[in-house]
Amino acid sequence: MHEKLSALEALADVELRKDEPLARHTTFRVGGPVRCLARPRSQEALFGLLGTLRQWELPFLILGEGSNVLAPDEPWNVVVVQLHLACKDLAATGRNDSGRCAVFAGAGTTLRELLSYCVPKGLQGIECLAGVPATVGGALFMNASTAWGSISDHLAYIEVLDARGDKGMILRRDLRPGYRTMPLPQNCVILGAGFELESCAPELLKERIETILEKRRRTQPLRYPCAGSVFKNPEGQFAGALVEKAGLKGYRIGDAQISEKHANWIVNRGKATARDIIELVEKAENEVYGTFGVRLEREIRILGQLYRSPALC
Repeated sequence: MHEKLSALEALADVELRKDEPLARHTTFRVGGPVRCLARPRSQEALFGLLGTLRQWELPFLILGEGSNVLAPDEPWNVVVVQLHLACKDLAATGRNDSGRCAVFAGAGTTLRELLSYCVPKGLQGIECLAGVPATVGGALFMNASTAWGSISDHLAYIEVLDARGDKGMILRRDLRPGYRTMPLPQNCVILGAGFELESCAPELLKERIETILEKRRRTQPLRYPCAGSVFKNPEGQFAGALVEKAGLKGYRIGDAQISEKHANWIVNRGKATARDIIELVEKAENEVYGTFGVRLEREIRILGQLYRSPALC
């Protein structure tokens, strides 16, 4: 492993942090140290890093804002790659034949930054994701959505780097986005995406965003560290309602608690561990199945395996 890490240290324009706690990089504020956290400062540095990781068969994953994951408590022998510096392009690239404005956003751009760019220009289509703590890459990977829409609604294409290291483009018409899924080729890394956005008065966009944020503040437990919805909604039902009806709203294991405000959210009341949270997830799954015969499907990604192909969170 020392020889492999030396190969990473020899790379130009890559910031490395050894034994970096993932608790610093996840919205749950949970997670032990990973072998190395890498932040390439350019796309060229990113390509060199990914090539080296694959050459040395080093397990790695791509991590965005860490808002939909639960990282393990124990040390994890994996390289975590962040795209915040390498994939930060954000620009309007013209208008198409229908008059929509084309906007490109790098995978490392946060949704907050994308909205801050679009709103003053009067470009609508992304405001449905206001308040979602994610990068563009992470939001695309899971086809992030809210009650107001999804990131794929105005998607034109996704720019990717495939497993061979070749850069390419996947058009929206060639994708079949689903509920919390984006069917992309195996082992590819999202570099960015193009969106086709419609014109709208900036003041109207600001009003929509404030309405969305106000409802999030009113209905979601944003006071404590958390990772958003824990379970996908079963068809025709709401996961939170099932967990609540099973009598688990407010149920606590250690400092992990099923939120008293929204039963499909688990919050970290202070010093929750990944084990506390996993036990709470399993408790909810078992109780809901035992009470209603419904098997809940997890929305959060529980990490802890060695990855030989990239995951983007």
